[in-house]
Amino acid sequence: MTLVRRSGPVGPHEWVVGDDEFGRASEFRAALRGDGEHCVRDVPYNTNIRDLDGRRPSRKRAHKGAKRKVPFVRIDTWARKLPTDRWTRSRIRDGAKGPLEVEEVSGRVRDKHLRRIGPEERAPVIRTLDPKPDWTYSMSNAPPVIPLIELVRVRSSRYRVEAVFQQAKGEVGMGHYEVRNWVGWHHHITPALPSLWFLILERGRMGGQTACGDGGADASDLRRIAPQTAADGRGDRRGGRPSLAA
Repeated sequence: MTLVRRSGPVGPHEWVVGDDEFGRASEFRAALRGDGEHCVRDVPYNTNIRDLDGRRPSRKRAHKGAKRKVPFVRIDTWARKLPTDRWTRSRIRDGAKGPLEVEEVSGRVRDKHLRRIGPEERAPVIRTLDPKPDWTYSMSNAPPVIPLIELVRVRSSRYRVEAVFQQAKGEVGMGHYEVRNWVGWHHHITPALPSLWFLILERGRMGGQTACGDGGADASDLRRIAPQTAADGRGDRRGGRPSLAA
């Protein structure tokens, strides 16, 4: 993965969030640390981590001549073995069916990917309160002074970004592309998102209403928007018809 460096002013933001595709990209993560960005990114459930606060193995079980270090385990295995008193419950936001509450836990860990051990990070794990809970595993470079509930809130705010993507696919055709490289993909996505922003501004200007009742433009709207320019009576050289206003 190639990260494009910032070359000018960027929009105001506090966090960078991403799914597990970004969570496993070591180059991307290193670039975020180099830029001083605070991030919360998902990681796959089988990510190998070492609990920096875990108990070291006994001397008898340690290999001869090797330092006694906590072994690497999968993050889902590590989270499911944590004691109950490590978990806390909090309310993330108000949903359509009532307040959305989850349980979360975190720990100081290092991850290992392709025999490369990463720096010390925090590993927030979130599970729902359903009979069969959904588990979410994340990694963050946030300092210890930032509370865990803030990391959970930041990670859970990703649904707004995904909602915008779904809106862009439905209103400006963001998902209608057939390209073979990143350049072609950027050529399609770049005008799509400003187009959606224009529609959002226009919808706000009109009080949340679109030009038509069904949300789309029809022939009457086009006639109403086009300037009413009278024909000058001179014939078109090619067809003998009055010239048309643009």
